[in-house]
Amino acid sequence: MKKIKLFDLLIDNGNLQETVDEMVERIKNNEVIEHIGVNSNKVVLCQKDPKIKKIIQQADMVSADGYSIVWACRWLKKKKIERVTGIDTMTELLKSAEKNGLSLYFLGTKERILKQLLIVLKQQYPNLNIVGAQNGYFKDETAVVKEIAECHPQILFIGMTSPYKEEFVAKYKRKFNANLLMGVGGSFDVLAGEISRAPTWMQQSGLEWLHRFMKEPKRLYKRYVFENIYFIYLVIKEKFK
Repeated sequence: MKKIKLFDLLIDNGNLQETVDEMVERIKNNEVIEHIGVNSNKVVLCQKDPKIKKIIQQADMVSADGYSIVWACRWLKKKKIERVTGIDTMTELLKSAEKNGLSLYFLGTKERILKQLLIVLKQQYPNLNIVGAQNGYFKDETAVVKEIAECHPQILFIGMTSPYKEEFVAKYKRKFNANLLMGVGGSFDVLAGEISRAPTWMQQSGLEWLHRFMKEPKRLYKRYVFENIYFIYLVIKEKFK
């Protein structure tokens, strides 16, 4: 899959199906793959934290998980790429995992929501091979990593917040004994039915962020106001560099 360099990050230039197909192929080849979705928040985070920037630069697969990245690529690089969200990728991987018998582990969110997620997934994908699950509120990292390694999942979904999620994966990448390491943000909560996803028309028009902001204005105010303004500044700065 070709890559586009944007803000010193290499973004995969592939659609959803191409992304999932490559993931499954590399899993079957017993590779260890770290996948990261990049949006405006991650770009801003990279400007503030060189450690996170290095982690994303070293990731095996990086998708444009936000229309802000799609637009920036088109304006700055004259490249048309497709948005590949974490939740869409996760959903397609669940289908493929059931079809190919791939083993899964779920790490993240609250215990109550995690249990509900497993119930929902078993209803939707009755033949899914789930080998383990752990909520995201733990203190002993090494114990959790050891448990995951003993389960030997081919796909490890991580539903935790950034930048801890990226730092956690980078720290233990070779110790999870898993093939695909994928951060999925709040996808656990959405798939469990805890929070709703934006209507399709909002997703396709780049307004999914507005739906999230309306649901959690206090928590997301800083991210969607100040950080987005800073992202626009970075794009303009890059354009006229």
